[in-house]
Amino acid sequence: MVLSLFIYVSSANYIDLRKRFPNYQYVLEQLDINPNYINDPYFRNFIIKNEARYRRFYTNSLKRGRDLVPIFKNLLTSGGLSHLFIYMSMTESGFKRGAVSNKKAAGLWQFMAGTARRFNLVVNRKQDQRFDPIASTKAAMSYIQTLYRMFGKWYLVMMAYNAGEGRIQRAIKRAGSDSFEVLMDERRRLIPKETRNYLRKIIFLSMIGERINQSPLPKYRRIKEEILPKSEISVNIYGGITLKRLSAILKLPVSKILKLNPHLRGSTIGENIGMTQITIPIKNYKYYKKNYTPPTLQQIFRQKNYSRLIAHIIKPKDTLATIARKYHTTPLDIILVNKLANNKLKPNTALMVPVTEELYDKMYQY
Repeated sequence: MVLSLFIYVSSANYIDLRKRFPNYQYVLEQLDINPNYINDPYFRNFIIKNEARYRRFYTNSLKRGRDLVPIFKNLLTSGGLSHLFIYMSMTESGFKRGAVSNKKAAGLWQFMAGTARRFNLVVNRKQDQRFDPIASTKAAMSYIQTLYRMFGKWYLVMMAYNAGEGRIQRAIKRAGSDSFEVLMDERRRLIPKETRNYLRKIIFLSMIGERINQSPLPKYRRIKEEILPKSEISVNIYGGITLKRLSAILKLPVSKILKLNPHLRGSTIGENIGMTQITIPIKNYKYYKKNYTPPTLQQIFRQKNYSRLIAHIIKPKDTLATIARKYHTTPLDIILVNKLANNKLKPNTALMVPVTEELYDKMYQY
């Protein structure tokens, strides 16, 4: 009697994930996981237990991050990474731009401060680039690529991102294998339960997302139309402007600017930042176009007493900040002189740097 009851309950709860998510093979192969994992009983039970909650989580996350998804997708694919890593960021933060965990991990990719600095994000009292969607995504891409060079499989990258590189290395050594099935074994517990469920959540959200994105069915088209309206836009802002002044230009309260851009700190976007992207409501974009004028080169030269330009050949480890310190100038001034579209530098190319007559004479004394 007990046995027959168990069989009845199990069959009642059985769901065929292959039919419900016909894209499962694509998702699993993209993450270097054997497609047969779709039949794993622990994975199926995880979905049965969490499906309704994670579908709500998916919808709410995309409502918050509707303007981030296209940006993330372009950055990831242009960097040679699968766009499915979008779902890793979703799992990490739910696309909450100001997300901070109990362990002080922060931002859309949940960087700890030390890891953030390791991948060239600024984290201090004046600025925290963990909250900058573009900068943090580029740092996450660098970290993901570093982990891939260490481990060679995408599922190991995700495990290490969650649990730490050392913990996954020890788990592989203990198991004598880096097999997904072995490391995910519930009985052996080679990796933390949190990490096992982290992988399952990413896989499940990927299958939900790809099903909605690829399906022509009206019910999924309605979901896409509901959660992906265009309501915000990113714009370039040059350093050296107060948030109060920016508020007047954009006709947007400072509190709203800060809420949309948690990477901003203090009351001023400093000249040392050079140029940054901020998010504004699309209805305010007309004020940006009409009222925002970047500082001119003539203004900069007049204010800073620049009189000369020096050609600097960019080295692989150069940044705008290091070059600016060398020549006693600012990243903003270098951006304006070279009409740079962003802060990215290309090694072995020339960059024109403005300097004062005094510095020029010191550098070229004979």
